[in-house]
Amino acid sequence: MSYHDDFELWKEQIEDLPSEELKLPDQPVDDFVAGTETLAVEANEDRETLAAAGLDVTLIDDLTPLSGALRYCQATWMSVFRARKEAEAQWRAQAPQAFKFRDELLHHFSFAYRNDDDLQKKVMRIREGASQADMVQDLLELAVLGEKYPEPLSAINFDLAQLQEARTVSHTMSELLAAANGAADDSSTAKLLRDKAYRLLEQKASTIREFGRYVFWKDEDKRKRYYK
Repeated sequence: MSYHDDFELWKEQIEDLPSEELKLPDQPVDDFVAGTETLAVEANEDRETLAAAGLDVTLIDDLTPLSGALRYCQATWMSVFRARKEAEAQWRAQAPQAFKFRDELLHHFSFAYRNDDDLQKKVMRIREGASQADMVQDLLELAVLGEKYPEPLSAINFDLAQLQEARTVSHTMSELLAAANGAADDSSTAKLLRDKAYRLLEQKASTIREFGRYVFWKDEDKRKRYYK
C-alpha cells in the first residue's frame, strides 16, 4: 500500500482524535516514524510473549500502516508549510515597492483632487491606516477612485495606466499576504492532521513499549528495544 492508501485507511480515526489529546512531536517526525516502524518488526517477533502479558496485539499490526499515514500527513504539511514560507519571502521582497507605489499614488491623487472637497475627503480616508492589509485595500480603492474620476488626474498628466497597475499589484499582494499570514498558522488543517496522526501513533507505540519493558525486565538486550 502507498502512504496515501495508509492515510485513507486511518483518516477517520485520525480526524476523530479529540484535539484535547494532542501532543506535539518531541522529536523529528521522520525519526519518530522510523523508530516506530522498527518497533513494529521487533514487537511482532515478541508477539506471543507480549500477548501473554495482556497486550492487545492488534496494536502491533496498526503500527506500520499508521506510520505510513503519518508519513503522508507530514509530507502534506511540509508541502503547505514550504509554500507559505515561500509566499512570506515573496511578500517581504515585494511589499516595500508596493507601499512606495501606494504612497506615490496618494501624493498624485491628493494634488489632482485638491480643489474638490468630496474627492479630497475620499483620498484622506484611503490614506488612513498603515498596515499591510491597508496597503492592499488602498491600492484597489485608489484604482476605483481614479477610474471613476479620471479628469483631474489627466489634467496633471498622471499616467492612467497606473490605475490598472494598482489593481494588479493589489491582487498580487493580497494573495501573497493571505498565504504569508498562514506561514505561522498552527491551526491549519494539514498541520492538525499531522499532529493527530502523530499522537495516535505515539499512543499505540507507547503502550507496546510499556508492555515490552515490563515483559523483558530481566532481559537487558530485549528491554532496550522498547525504549525510544
